[in-house]
Amino acid sequence: MPARLVSIRDARRVAILLAGLLAVSLTGCIAPVGDPSGAGAGTESPVESSLESDVRRSFTNDYERAAVAVIEDGEVSTVYERSDAGTFFEIGAITKVLTGELLAIAIERGEVAADDPLGAYLPLGDAPAASVTLESLATHRSGLPLEPTDPAWVAEATAEFEAGRNPYAASLEEVLALARVEPVVPSEGPVYSNFGAALLGHALAAAAGTEYRALIADRVFEPLGMDDAVLVTTPDEVPDGHAGGTDVSGDPIGPWWSEGFAPAGAVHATLDDLVALAQAVLDGPLSDSAALEPVAPGYDRFEHIGYFWWISAERPRIITGHPGETGGFRSALMIDRDAGIASIVLANSQRDIDELALRYLVEADNED
Repeated sequence: MPARLVSIRDARRVAILLAGLLAVSLTGCIAPVGDPSGAGAGTESPVESSLESDVRRSFTNDYERAAVAVIEDGEVSTVYERSDAGTFFEIGAITKVLTGELLAIAIERGEVAADDPLGAYLPLGDAPAASVTLESLATHRSGLPLEPTDPAWVAEATAEFEAGRNPYAASLEEVLALARVEPVVPSEGPVYSNFGAALLGHALAAAAGTEYRALIADRVFEPLGMDDAVLVTTPDEVPDGHAGGTDVSGDPIGPWWSEGFAPAGAVHATLDDLVALAQAVLDGPLSDSAALEPVAPGYDRFEHIGYFWWISAERPRIITGHPGETGGFRSALMIDRDAGIASIVLANSQRDIDELALRYLVEADNED
């Protein structure tokens, strides 16, 4: 169904990303997009770093805006292409790892238990979704589908998506109504679910006696120093520095926002916000987070899932991260916790940036 294409691609990117991580584990490097040394490019400044050169070569379209960071040994290198520190990007599904962290925090605070049923916190009546556990939602094993299958919702979302507009405008009440009529289909393996992630976030907010936007601000944004990050639930909340998404031809795509699906992908953030998140995982308040521990198997024997974090577990390299995707944006966050290295790539275009994030991570490690 056309309305679901972006989310389906996002789910597939998880598998592709982790497949790439396995290749990195085996080879130590991947083929570069351009020559990061700048050799043979007579127009380049001799003071331009290899990272700056690679980013500039990778984002050549005049409508593309990108921001890249590499963190190594506590040092942060950043590169902006047609953007700056005040530029906001839609980080899409990277929002989910923040929801996963909220689950870990709620368990630690004694507000919920991992095996609590969703219906203990959301008014779902006797719907099948009421019986799925919070942990199953955080590991994509609840039996809920990628997105609601209600025909009316699918038709409306499809029309918005095909028109280049936001297909996720459903309110919280509308998402709850969709959950009450959604079948649950158990699966042996993970089934990536935006629907499940959204419901989990709202359940955690209900358990804390608040709304999701207040919960993520109080327990994630503020303590981690994600000072600019915003949860965008209405079009009026889109930040002024929004980079402006684009389609494959460079034409504008309207901003994505959501109340009902917010915990699955409605955060807009600057590069500094993602750097703060990565630093929190490397050696900050999230370094011992239960959300980062592998809880369930992934798509094959090398992959595991924490609370929404995806983990490549083939030695000698273990890499934790998540990609993100909206109608006009791509993002990638990858962290090698053992090596103390992270890479972040944010872009307002529909290009595959996972390979870039992989290379920047590996090249930083190989410089040691």
